[in-house]
Amino acid sequence: MVENQKLFRVSKLGDDMLSKDIEDKIINILENLAPSAKGIIVSDFVYGMITENILKKLTELAAKYDLMLFGDLQFSSQVGNVTKFIDYDLLCPNEKEARIALQDRESGLEALTQKLFRKTNSSRVVMKLGSNGFIAYDNNHYLKKMNTQYFPALSINPVDVSGAGDSLLSVMAVGLACDKKSMMVSAAIGACRASMAVDTIGNYPIDKSVLKEKVIKIFSSKFS
Repeated sequence: MVENQKLFRVSKLGDDMLSKDIEDKIINILENLAPSAKGIIVSDFVYGMITENILKKLTELAAKYDLMLFGDLQFSSQVGNVTKFIDYDLLCPNEKEARIALQDRESGLEALTQKLFRKTNSSRVVMKLGSNGFIAYDNNHYLKKMNTQYFPALSINPVDVSGAGDSLLSVMAVGLACDKKSMMVSAAIGACRASMAVDTIGNYPIDKSVLKEKVIKIFSSKFS
């Protein structure tokens, strides 16, 4: 830490694959909870939690109960592949994760994202750009067109970027699960939530009333 800003972090985590017993228990929990859910968030840190069997079960449950699937994959020392999430309603990779998964260092962001759409058959993608914010892509199959919107980072001086992507994913998942047509509205609210995450040290839950105040403050200043 330098004053109130986090500059460096060391994480020590194991990457052993799940035992068959634990994997079966997780699948059983998913089967029990799925009938009462609207969607499932898969936030994979590539430490062995999300196995092939669990991914297969998630796809089966989504089809059976008409659930939305939201996928994000994060890696630092370990390497993962976001293209393992097939037919998801939303993927939230950053540019580096997408380029590694697609083995593409040269294409522009638009071409890269289109390649990700084709590879995963996903419905929506948020391409995270770090301090430059993110771009939201909504592949509207009904209108047969792609809606695209850039969202800048709303925090001027972030102190701890941990949890920003998770905050964005969680808000967008709730928004889309409640209203499947609200991609850009959910993205705008998610951008506000992510800015709140990087303005504090550590990961803390934010009450919806506090988030609402933040949204009103930002958008009233933009359009006043």
